[in-house]
Amino acid sequence: MRHITSRLVLAAALAACASGAQADYAAFKADVNAAIDAGLAYSRANSYFTAIAPGSYGPGNGLALLTLLEKETIPAGYNGLDAGDKVLAQNAACILIDSPTFGDRGGFYSYYDGQVLMGLSVYLDTGGPDEPAASAGFNCAGRSARQTIDKVVDRALLAQSPEAPAAFGRGGYWGYSGYGYDSSTTQFTIAGLAAAKGFYASQGESIDKNRLPLITAALDKTSLAYSLNGKANAGGQFDTCGAGCFGHGYQSSYGAGSNSSQQTASGTWNQLAGTGKNVNDGSIQGYLRWLQNAYSHTTNIRPDSWPEAYFYYLWSSSKAYNIIQGAGVPLAGGNIGPDAMGTLPAVAGRQVNRDPLVDTRPPARGAGGAGYYAGTPTGWYYDYAHRLMSLQNAAGLFPNPNGTWSISADHSYAILVLQRSIGGACTDNDQDGVCDSVDNCPATPNPGQEDADGDGVGDACDNCRDVPNADQADTDGDGTGDACEQAPIPRCDVDKDGDIDKIDLSAISRARGKTVPPLDPAYDADGSGTITPNDVKTCIPQCTRPNCAS
Repeated sequence: MRHITSRLVLAAALAACASGAQADYAAFKADVNAAIDAGLAYSRANSYFTAIAPGSYGPGNGLALLTLLEKETIPAGYNGLDAGDKVLAQNAACILIDSPTFGDRGGFYSYYDGQVLMGLSVYLDTGGPDEPAASAGFNCAGRSARQTIDKVVDRALLAQSPEAPAAFGRGGYWGYSGYGYDSSTTQFTIAGLAAAKGFYASQGESIDKNRLPLITAALDKTSLAYSLNGKANAGGQFDTCGAGCFGHGYQSSYGAGSNSSQQTASGTWNQLAGTGKNVNDGSIQGYLRWLQNAYSHTTNIRPDSWPEAYFYYLWSSSKAYNIIQGAGVPLAGGNIGPDAMGTLPAVAGRQVNRDPLVDTRPPARGAGGAGYYAGTPTGWYYDYAHRLMSLQNAAGLFPNPNGTWSISADHSYAILVLQRSIGGACTDNDQDGVCDSVDNCPATPNPGQEDADGDGVGDACDNCRDVPNADQADTDGDGTGDACEQAPIPRCDVDKDGDIDKIDLSAISRARGKTVPPLDPAYDADGSGTITPNDVKTCIPQCTRPNCAS
């Protein structure tokens, strides 16, 4: 099992955006989680997991299933759901398997097949039964989620466009139901294939097991296509964008000036799905600079975006930014990353980051004046989250202010953004065969994932291999972690008596679920920020008296 629930890493990811700021922003984190919970409650009440809701772009059952699997739980995903939600997840999975709209349809269709692969891959990868309980009107007796993934992967691979005529740019895209050069359909198909790649990799599928190398080849082909078909814009907010700044439109054949926010964002993370691609790739930098110059968190009309795709833009761009931040690859000189979004001066068509010191609390979350979220790191995630929480109504629905093609799909997009979901996508920028989302050294090859001190940071990139230090703190910047430059005993010596014994271990155990701060860092042996059983396990080997528990 490889899946890590997004909200469990929310605090760490936001802290990375804060450039070292140590402020407490508990109010913001609590409201984000409350907004997610309210959104999930609305989905349950309106049968978004189990009813094939109408809409010109069809139902969003697979997207809804993803939101359920991204709940904040330990363990993550299906295994962490309560009994009622496990039934819902199984019912939703059954629809993806048995419905003629989804897995049981007669042939490839990008939007539906992408949802099938994302939903079922994360469902199985997190413990969902291969033969799920039936939903009303569907029969999954003898129907296998794994076999459905295999079938949908095969038809998606066959539908990828080959080399295209010159007028259409490079091949590697998909259409709605087969060959084509449409970016919006390609984004969904790549989302599904990238999730299936992660599922196969987590199951120990070796390179000679047919589908894994074929999926990798398809992802690489699409990644190359986006790098070759990017186009520049001129005028307005793009006047200072520079020669290496380009985006992408709905079709690879459209002329210059037709780029859209959502398809440029999709093209950014679609490139990251290619083998060995990371934030420092020249083409990915070009797309990031386009998004920086067109940055907006309140709409997506930049300059040829369909306004109804606003929530789709938020999710496609957040996927790109989360993948980059999760990989942790240092920026090369002069390059930009997600933290650069919203930092350029505001002009017509471009916004700057929101300010938590002046923002009021969104009404759906309760009363709270200016500065209610003071201390929260600024950046794209805060901008997106505050905007979505401000749009959420009292019933828990996230309505798209620009109109919608599918209410249920848009509602799910909003929740997935708040959950920092990447839809199960597997990217592997260090090419070690381990998906970045679970790689304990995503920027350094380490296929064995060795971690001698058990702190979640692999030996290959741990700045203190023998002493747990998940935070990798290095105050003096000398490459050696702070934990190695001080005696290890203070990490576990909570009573400050100079040794570690059963009294210390018991105190740490009783503090489970509390955070540092306000607790003394001595309680947090693994440096995760939250006291867990792992802190006790980390301290046991350092016990200096014979009465320690084993």
